[in-house]
Amino acid sequence: MHITEYVDEYKIKVLIAEDQALLRSSLKVYLETQGSCEVVGEANDSREAMLLFRYLKPDVVLLGLPMPGMDGIVAVRSIRRDFPEARIIALTPHRADKSLHAVLDYDMDGYVIKTSTPEDLLTAIQSVCRGETHVSPESTVTLINGYLRRRYSTKPTQLEMLTTRETHILDLVLSGMKNKEIAKKLLISTRTVEKHRDNFTKKLGKQNLRQVREFVKAHGTPFGIDADTGIYSDGVETKGRGMESSSESNTMRRI
Repeated sequence: MHITEYVDEYKIKVLIAEDQALLRSSLKVYLETQGSCEVVGEANDSREAMLLFRYLKPDVVLLGLPMPGMDGIVAVRSIRRDFPEARIIALTPHRADKSLHAVLDYDMDGYVIKTSTPEDLLTAIQSVCRGETHVSPESTVTLINGYLRRRYSTKPTQLEMLTTRETHILDLVLSGMKNKEIAKKLLISTRTVEKHRDNFTKKLGKQNLRQVREFVKAHGTPFGIDADTGIYSDGVETKGRGMESSSESNTMRRI
């Protein structure tokens, strides 16, 4: 784990999460020679990436997939849960791998193949900072065709029928947050939160939150939260989430 001490406020702050040290170093050298980016931190695995993001709050995360330490997708969910505005670009060696579909399924902002040109990576970073989604040109057709085949070949489960926003709000509700707290966190009205709660309750075929909790517990949760212990896969309890977790505090002491 590494953190850059000085950061130019006018440059794009980038966090590189990649377990291959040589590639990570090469990415850093390239980005910092372009003049528009500043690498503010480096992580060896998903857990470090998640903790460093909360500490550094970079503009963009380059997340290598697959990633050791914990499921990279769990790290994405954890970052998205606490920082909906996060910009995340997946780096993968595959063109037709399931990780490619994560751009659509897990709300990543970009997808770049590790064999892509450096210029494509820089374009991806600049694009996601403008609020756009970027996919390596050579992967576009594969991404669309593969996703559509998978989308219509099997009937989605009730949980898969939830929208990204409904899934996010359900995650926050299960973590113990109240409607007003969720509204404040997501910068939306309390009425909008209530509407989303009503939507996911109906889609799951339930009448109240207790039944929803039981359903999620019985069918498995896509949020990285253990329904029995109330602890996320990142090891942080659902109540009082933040920098107070023991694993996170220990990491901060090592920085």
